[in-house]
Amino acid sequence: MSSTLTNHHLLLCSTSTASAEQHKPLTNFPAKSQRPTFTNLNFRPNHHHPPPPPSGPNLVVGRRGLISIATLPCLTQIMGCLQANAAQSSTKEYLLIKEEVRKVLSKGKAAGVLRLVFHDAGTFDLDDKTGGMNGSIVYELERPENSGLKKSIKVLQKAKIQIDAIQPVSWGDMIAVAGAEAVEICGGPSIQVSLGRLDSAEPDPEGKLPEESLNASSLKKCFQRKGFSTQELVALSGAHTLGSKGFGSPTSFDNAYYKILLEKPWANPGGMSSMIGLPSDHALVEDEECLSWIKKYAENENMFFEDFKNAYVKLVNSGVRWNSL
Repeated sequence: MSSTLTNHHLLLCSTSTASAEQHKPLTNFPAKSQRPTFTNLNFRPNHHHPPPPPSGPNLVVGRRGLISIATLPCLTQIMGCLQANAAQSSTKEYLLIKEEVRKVLSKGKAAGVLRLVFHDAGTFDLDDKTGGMNGSIVYELERPENSGLKKSIKVLQKAKIQIDAIQPVSWGDMIAVAGAEAVEICGGPSIQVSLGRLDSAEPDPEGKLPEESLNASSLKKCFQRKGFSTQELVALSGAHTLGSKGFGSPTSFDNAYYKILLEKPWANPGGMSSMIGLPSDHALVEDEECLSWIKKYAENENMFFEDFKNAYVKLVNSGVRWNSL
């Protein structure tokens, strides 16, 4: 699923087509920039100083002349410098995004920002190769399943304006990094994500997000179509520990979600306990395969953190079209 990454963002312009006008995003994307390539390095023989006769393994005979392989270390140094500069630039860009996100993100807003990640990336479908982490959520805010996410977009837009003034950033990258920051500021694991996602210029197909009413079997099939295992399904579901679903403190990212699942408080008649979690959360604990992972994460928070981190990185890389040189 991964492709060549780069540190700069080539963001898609809003087109003037009818479809783009129908799905006008909350904010405009910067124009797509062009990057030079380094594929046109031509070497010509020096006709004023003919090369010595070919001998030994360090010479290559060409139709126009001889080129010493001794020049290759120079090329290697050039490409090495380019890669080093790219890595340094990417690090600066990543720190810039983190810094600006931290200015606008609080623990109370973390659950909404993390939900943005799942609703943007969660549209990915392996079968038809549609959806994924592409910033299309900015066109989909009026959909019923995305109710309330407009507030989270507005929060991140404040940071994005500041970042764009220095280095344009795609919504895909913005949301991916912000979701990781939301987890960390609430006590969860530190998650490093790659940069270079290209944004979509249109909404993703509808009906791709997992429905809240699905049973465990249907949930597993849904996640399989997105490339995720049952273990990854259970690990990602732990994100529900944040927010108002009733799994412990709404601003603490921990393994309380799994401990409460094992207690099944919704089974008690009456009271607020029946409101805890979604039907899809309740379904997980009734499935033996899911239950085995729920028990492991309830007992071992470090295991949950590690598995969540890995599944999160996979999620935000789902269906991504990467910027390239």
